[in-house]
Amino acid sequence: MTKSSSFPPIYDDEFQQASEHLRRTLPFVNQFKTPVNPVNYAVWYEYVSGDNEALTSAIDTRLSKKEPITAEVTQYLYEKYVLMGMPERIDKTNSGLKLVVDNTLENINRVEATATQCTSGLTQSQTDLENCDDVQELKTLVSQILLNTQQLTSSSTELKTELMRSTEEIIKLRDELEAVKQTARTDGLTGLLNRGAFNRELQNLCSQGDMVLSLALFDIDNFKRLNDTFGHVLGDKVLQYFATLLNDHRDDIHIAARYGGEEMAMIFLHSNLEESFLMAESIRQQFASSRLKKKGSEESIGQITVSVGISALQLGDTPLTLLERADKALYKSKADGRNRVNFN
Repeated sequence: MTKSSSFPPIYDDEFQQASEHLRRTLPFVNQFKTPVNPVNYAVWYEYVSGDNEALTSAIDTRLSKKEPITAEVTQYLYEKYVLMGMPERIDKTNSGLKLVVDNTLENINRVEATATQCTSGLTQSQTDLENCDDVQELKTLVSQILLNTQQLTSSSTELKTELMRSTEEIIKLRDELEAVKQTARTDGLTGLLNRGAFNRELQNLCSQGDMVLSLALFDIDNFKRLNDTFGHVLGDKVLQYFATLLNDHRDDIHIAARYGGEEMAMIFLHSNLEESFLMAESIRQQFASSRLKKKGSEESIGQITVSVGISALQLGDTPLTLLERADKALYKSKADGRNRVNFN
């Protein structure tokens, strides 16, 4: 299974693989008598796939302690390890924004009430001034006018202070919403775009009709063997390193993403097939020449390579047709012996 960290989660298993996960999921559902609803199924589906390490560890811990896994437990696991707390962050930010708006409206209403009261007092003072012929009475009216004016000034100052405070809070909440949005678009391991965000970018670009671009799919060779030999922690480090290479070649123009487990993708904007081939080949060569070592030792993990497939956007292309051609080119790179770039 490959599932990029996104909200909502995105799955892209082939039929055969998904069917195998289904076969392995049902015994757990039956064992713990959890209803076969989307939440419970998603938890066990991710568990048997083995890709969600945090979820797998949490379930393994409960199983080793012979603790029951009820529907309530799977709901908790789903929210924490599948959705990764995203809805709670959105709800919290929305609640904060509502509180700021409510407080601002309350302050405006309070100042409006004060202003209405002072305006009424000033209007009365105006009437009294027209009929005033006594010095003492005039002094009293002047004092009342000053008091009403001071109250208006004070209310205005308070409102300005409250509005400044509200503005600062709204800016903080806006930044938090932007962070939530970015998290929903980003793969948690590599920092690249996740598959869902990448697909939306590709859809938008393809719909423009006159774009010049190429799509490259990168697949790290023998990645499963690497994980089996050195462990998932080192495998994650390799993915992060390769993501860094993609970012180094991105130049703030091209769009890079983690498209699957060990598969990355890049849209080369304003680049024809030849230009994209040269950039992809440069990435391939740099990755193949890297000599990564196990953390805490000088032991090399050997050469790691990547296979690449590229396709250029053609008239009438959809994201699917473009991806299919790039995928065929990637398959040819694998079939030809890996560690190479092909285009279709």
